[in-house]
Amino acid sequence: MHTKTLSIITVNKNNADGLEKTCQSVAWQTFENFEWIVIDGASNDKSVDIIKKYAYKMAYWISEPDTGIYNAMNKGIRKAQGEYCLFLNSGDWLFNPDALKNAFDAIEDLDDADVYYGDCLVSDLILYKMPKQLSIFLLYSEGINHQNTLIKRSLFYDHGFYNEDIRTVSDVIFFLKEFWVYHSKFVHINKIITVYQIGGISSIYKFARKDIDESMKKIMEPSKFAFLKIQYIFKKKIKNLIKNFLPYGFVRYYQMNIKGTSKNS
Repeated sequence: MHTKTLSIITVNKNNADGLEKTCQSVAWQTFENFEWIVIDGASNDKSVDIIKKYAYKMAYWISEPDTGIYNAMNKGIRKAQGEYCLFLNSGDWLFNPDALKNAFDAIEDLDDADVYYGDCLVSDLILYKMPKQLSIFLLYSEGINHQNTLIKRSLFYDHGFYNEDIRTVSDVIFFLKEFWVYHSKFVHINKIITVYQIGGISSIYKFARKDIDESMKKIMEPSKFAFLKIQYIFKKKIKNLIKNFLPYGFVRYYQMNIKGTSKNS
């Protein structure tokens, strides 16, 4: 018997094909101790028809205008009742029908945590194997996918919801603050939870480095942030050298086999 409860929050806008895949993966789960909340941003494609098709599995859904993805995600949090929240937005899907069951079976043997984070497959089948211990450098340079994290819902009420003024990386900044400012406990689940669709809004956070840096300047001492930034720039240059001067086949091998283990450093 699983003692922890889950709220799955799905945000969508005009992504009917991706939403169908997401909905199928949730509807087919063998794990039952969850509620499912879908927040649609007044889509004008077939999204609402798909939502109605799977509404029998949903605790709540709505289709109305919003001001952005984090506004929609915050709406979902406010409707949620589970102890933990999983943000599985349209286009991402749970790894297999036992994905949640396997994750919660594993959690039963782990320490209590504010955030559980698992492994994931990216949609081109690259495995992102996360380390057992996180660092501020990893969270700053690589981040963790919100699609593969179970976040204690009380954190949002205690520390603040997603910043809706930041359009693309508010989830990244949320994790950085939880780790660095609030010393929240992150525990790794050695399971693949979701398949992450490349091209979603959270996948472009590398282009929003300015927002991340501005937030980090507010929460870190200047000297520590400067050292973090230097590490990031150095690692980026090394990656670019590998991509530019080595054969493509080796680069792919590096991405699929070495990159994941390098996150442990």
